[in-house]
Amino acid sequence: MMRLLAAIWENIYDLFVEDGSIALGTVIALVVVGIWSALTAAHSDAREWGGLLLFVLLMGLLLGNLYRTGQVAARKRVEG
Repeated sequence: MMRLLAAIWENIYDLFVEDGSIALGTVIALVVVGIWSALTAAHSDAREWGGLLLFVLLMGLLLGNLYRTGQVAARKRVEG
């Protein structure tokens, strides 16, 4: 059980520390949503879309990173 937890922790650590694109993408997504909220402060209906915008940006970031990671893993598997 401890080996499984250690492997999970190592993979999560690799994603967030070694792959800086996730950290950078998350910060950019937060900035975009912050700007959205500031620009739509007077329109409460439009401002409420900020949560959905953040979700879509973060899911796009996640899916893009999973795709790139899968491509790298597939290349490693083929190479040997």
